[in-house]
Amino acid sequence: MLHRLLTSCLAALTMVPILASAEEAHVHGEAVLEIVIDDAGALISFEAPAIDIVGFEYLPKTDAEQAAIDEKLALLAQIETVVTLPANAVCMVDQSHVDFEAEEHDGEVEHIAFHAEFEVECSNAAGLTSLTTSVFDHFPALEEMEVEVVSPSGQKGASMVPDRTTLEL
Repeated sequence: MLHRLLTSCLAALTMVPILASAEEAHVHGEAVLEIVIDDAGALISFEAPAIDIVGFEYLPKTDAEQAAIDEKLALLAQIETVVTLPANAVCMVDQSHVDFEAEEHDGEVEHIAFHAEFEVECSNAAGLTSLTTSVFDHFPALEEMEVEVVSPSGQKGASMVPDRTTLEL
C-alpha cells in the first residue's frame, strides 16, 4: 500500500501543470478526465461544468433543482458512468467521492462543477490498456472530454468525443 501511495503521489505531482491548466479552462461542453496508473490500480478524477450535467450553473434555488443535482451525483458515483476498464484488469472501486462544487471569486459564484473521484484496485493492473466512457450518453451536452494519463510508461494526453469513446492507454 505504501508503494502505491508513493507512486500515486509522485505521479500526481507530475500532473500539477495539467491540473492548473484544466482548472483555468472551465469550458462549457468540455469535461476533464485525469488518470494516474500504478502497479496496483488507478486513481481516476472526472470534472465537468454543471451546465453540461444538470442544465444550469448556479446554486439550486428549488427542490426540483436540488433533486436534479442529487440524481446526477448518484449517477456519477457509479464508475461505469465515467469509465469502463478492461475486464482482464480485474478492477474494483476501493474508494469513491462525488461532489457539486461552486467556485467563488469576490464573494460571487462564477463556476459550478461536478467532480467524481475513484480509487481503483486491480489484481492485474497490467491489463489497464484501454478505457471506454459513456459520459456522452449520460450527459449529451458534453461535446468533448480532455484526458490526461500518467502511468509507469509515461504521460499521455488525448481527447474523447461522442463518436470516439474508447482510448488506448
